[in-house]
Amino acid sequence: MTVRLEIVPEFDRTDGYVATAIDADSLRVRIVRADSAGAFTDTVVRATVRIDPDSGTVNASFSVVLLQSPQNFRVVLAAIRSSDGAVLFSGASTVQVSSGPGSAGGQQVSIPVSYTGPRARRLVLAPRDTAVTAGSSFVLRATAFDSLGAVVNVAARFALVTPGDSTKLRVNRLTGLVTTVANQTGAVLVYGYTPDTAATDTARVYLGAVPAAVRVTPGFAGVVPTGTTTLTGQVVDASGNPVAGTSVSWVSRSTGVATVSGTGVVTGVAVGNAVVVASGSGFSDSALVSVLPATNVLVSSTSSGRAFRAARVGDTVVVDITADMAFAPGERLGSYNARLTWDAAVLQYVSVVNTTFAAPTVNADSVSAGKLRFASADANGAAGQVVVARVRLRAIAAGTTSPALTISELSAASPTFTNLLSRVTVASGSVTVRP
Repeated sequence: MTVRLEIVPEFDRTDGYVATAIDADSLRVRIVRADSAGAFTDTVVRATVRIDPDSGTVNASFSVVLLQSPQNFRVVLAAIRSSDGAVLFSGASTVQVSSGPGSAGGQQVSIPVSYTGPRARRLVLAPRDTAVTAGSSFVLRATAFDSLGAVVNVAARFALVTPGDSTKLRVNRLTGLVTTVANQTGAVLVYGYTPDTAATDTARVYLGAVPAAVRVTPGFAGVVPTGTTTLTGQVVDASGNPVAGTSVSWVSRSTGVATVSGTGVVTGVAVGNAVVVASGSGFSDSALVSVLPATNVLVSSTSSGRAFRAARVGDTVVVDITADMAFAPGERLGSYNARLTWDAAVLQYVSVVNTTFAAPTVNADSVSAGKLRFASADANGAAGQVVVARVRLRAIAAGTTSPALTISELSAASPTFTNLLSRVTVASGSVTVRP
């Protein structure tokens, strides 16, 4: 009598998502027969079968001998990715096969299968925020990292956070291909997740020229009391392009230090630091304005020229150490000695990048504790805004830290060789890291 046994992999459902073995291209099957004592010691089938790339299914037939009826078998399944031999999904179950009456019709057995492949603890989508025109498309990329920050070969899946947004945007669940629907505007959230949903990320897609942020330029400025400087504020889309028909309003959070007009003109009032904010279309951005005594040298630590820098875990943060000689007329920077400190639990030291100023001598012995010392001298001197060093850091955890400067020596170049240490004003920016 012929007995037909149909084995159906049953993938675990996790957090509302069904994991599939679509990345696997082979299915390894092992069937072990129980002996008379009930122990599974006799492997009767050991085979690897290709998975159909279009349907994701496998059809295979195996013949086994029943030594008794009913007969217990242990069925072990493993879905494999041949490119690196990784077992992505696996499962096993005991099934009972009988040759008695009615068995010729066959029976169906479900084998619970779960994701057992490489594990990711963090997923990063790129581009994270982007603006696209109607009818266009792009591919959303996903990079998975393990708990140590190393890239792991784990494929991501994609979905709309709000299913109703399918009238505006279509997302291929497997490839991440994003296609916009014509004549639609607004912002749509796209969700990326690993098969076990342990790592997730969200990207925002803006349809059309819609506000995505406010941008203040420059992001950091210096001014003397009664002096003025002008900031520019614009409502921009996700690509950084100004959005027509929008405007911003201005406010100073420390009017006793600096005031700001409705057009972004900042006036220094008294020595200190003031945060100036531009707001519009539901978004805002800030710039730190440092008011320093006349004839002082303004030394700052900012990232990308901004006092308030936003980053994501995994991003590289470059802190520029800048000496602005514009407020010390007739003097050129000749030498300096500095220390930079930060929260090592948030930012990890990578390196110091040289600039056009003389390459610094770096003491990196304490960078694991968030302390870096560096110094340099330039016989020719430099005027204006002088970037003396760029410190490269990597964002490793969520949090906010201020890469703070301490200056222990600052001197002018020839011909004055003036000791400028007593005339130094230090301003330190901050970095906020998000998951």
